[in-house]
Amino acid sequence: MSAAAKSAGAASRAVAGKSASQVMAGIGAEQIAFLGEYEASTKDKQVFVQILCWPTVATAWPLLTQAAKALREQRGDTTMLSAPKGDPSWMHGVAPQLGLPLERDLGAAESTLATLIRRLPVRFAVAVVEHEAGQNQASDALRYRSLLSGCLTAYSNYLKSTKQTACRLVIAPNQDPLKNEMQQRVYHEVLPHLDSTSRLGPLELAFWSEATVPVPLEMAQLAAAAVGRHVQHPTPASPIFETIRAHLAPPSRFHSLSRPTRRK
Repeated sequence: MSAAAKSAGAASRAVAGKSASQVMAGIGAEQIAFLGEYEASTKDKQVFVQILCWPTVATAWPLLTQAAKALREQRGDTTMLSAPKGDPSWMHGVAPQLGLPLERDLGAAESTLATLIRRLPVRFAVAVVEHEAGQNQASDALRYRSLLSGCLTAYSNYLKSTKQTACRLVIAPNQDPLKNEMQQRVYHEVLPHLDSTSRLGPLELAFWSEATVPVPLEMAQLAAAAVGRHVQHPTPASPIFETIRAHLAPPSRFHSLSRPTRRK
């Protein structure tokens, strides 16, 4: 086993025994990135999205948290973030802290959140995997390898072009223990083989298991859902998707692991 693989394995075991909030202790907000995930199936295809979001200035995440709080106060919703009556919007489903205050005005909800994100000093890197209906799907490990390598490659290229240093921690949404362990393993397998591994430094991956997630993680989930929904239904244009696309760091990748179906 190589020295890089041993180091990655040790780091993975060290993080695996702690909650994300414990790993975050002592790390400044500007040193934390967030990983949003989305998957959905239709009769035609299955779509998987990962989107990495990081701050470009130290105050980005405090600004987002303050903006979300102000939004709740302006909309008169400072109590429990319970589900609204009736059919909630897709935004509430993936980002309740951001979406709930806007449930009374769904017509303006997307544009309001798009404006909020547009004003933030943040960037995104996205990777998308699609499987056409009727085709064999790749394994979870192969899919995560493609998604993670796509996001991390775009992030490292951004670091190179801006001469910035990497964040120290990536917070991802919590899944079942086996999926978390598999994604952690794939993450540390991918990292040493990227062309720009040295720029990413000691970047670790942790999963948020607490009930209330950080607002930046909600925003990452919202961004991933907006991209996934656009891949499924490119029209009409989504204000949130357009904002995310304008904030993308190249080369963010939209591609498929499945081979195209041959036409007869």
